[in-house]
Amino acid sequence: MKALFLTGKKRVEIVDIPVPEIMKDTDVLVRIRSVGICGSDIHYYNEGRIGDQVVEGRIILGHEAAGEVAEAGKGVTRFRKGDRVAVEPGISCGKCEQCLRGKPNLCRKVVFLGTPPVDGALREYVVMPESNLYGLPEGLDYNQGVLSEPLAIGLYGVKLSGLSVCDDVAIAGAGPIGLSVLFSAKTAGAGRIFISDLCKARLDMAVKLGADRTVLASCEDLSEVVAEETGGRGVDIGYDAAGKRETFIQSTRVAATGGKSVIYGIPEDDRMEFEASVVRRKELSIINVRRSAHMTLPALDLIGRSRLPFSSLVTHEFGIEKAGEAMEIVSGYSDGVIKAVIKL
Repeated sequence: MKALFLTGKKRVEIVDIPVPEIMKDTDVLVRIRSVGICGSDIHYYNEGRIGDQVVEGRIILGHEAAGEVAEAGKGVTRFRKGDRVAVEPGISCGKCEQCLRGKPNLCRKVVFLGTPPVDGALREYVVMPESNLYGLPEGLDYNQGVLSEPLAIGLYGVKLSGLSVCDDVAIAGAGPIGLSVLFSAKTAGAGRIFISDLCKARLDMAVKLGADRTVLASCEDLSEVVAEETGGRGVDIGYDAAGKRETFIQSTRVAATGGKSVIYGIPEDDRMEFEASVVRRKELSIINVRRSAHMTLPALDLIGRSRLPFSSLVTHEFGIEKAGEAMEIVSGYSDGVIKAVIKL
């Protein structure tokens, strides 16, 4: 089968490798059809690391994946050959303290696709446990299955933030995660939604998903806009979905006294910066989001029934032979890209 390896910073190579074999009765061999390029993939592509997770040698990236069942182990009960599935990329142990608390995303033994040293989904076939697969509802395509992964993260963070109906929110960053937060907050009944980005195409999509006020970050400052339009109060929850020094700070500046700041973004230098006086005087709660927990099914359901055009986040499709070009476009935020998908 064909597999796309990251062989060095900004260097990818298609390699023919053996199709993996089912080893356990509850395993499923999935023929991958679509893989989304995530911001974390771009960190590995550009920097070769995320914090202490360092690429050593070569690795297959990709964790936002959907495909069809090619073969099922004899103990598999929920799927059969030909079924279309979305992939939950984190294989947790199911036995540790965090798993038993309902937090498999915090499992210390988690095996996560495309995270060193685990190979990911940018290959034609992958073996996954049955428990990590979710059937695609009738009417959803593989790209929508891919989108269930970032949307699950958006839903999970909004749930963690305790958003209440009519809460005002501000989101720094309108990439796939920021737009997933927007979509999640809108469908949860948020009040006014402010969102900022450097890319106008992404802000145009934000309007389609229900944003009340967009902020082109090269022309306006999100925290100043929020202060002006809320009479100095701020919003109930500020979300960072960009992972930049200034957006971490903005997520606290926009929050009202007694409010919350929620961090999705991953910084290049593995550091977050806040203004202590702002955080302390407002008595802010700062919440960090680590992937997602038990949100894939709600994400698939929401994509299927919502009238908002969330599926339009997929703006670019590439064959595996154009994966390097795809990485460069996503890395450079060019050509109006929001979500790029590799088709296999």
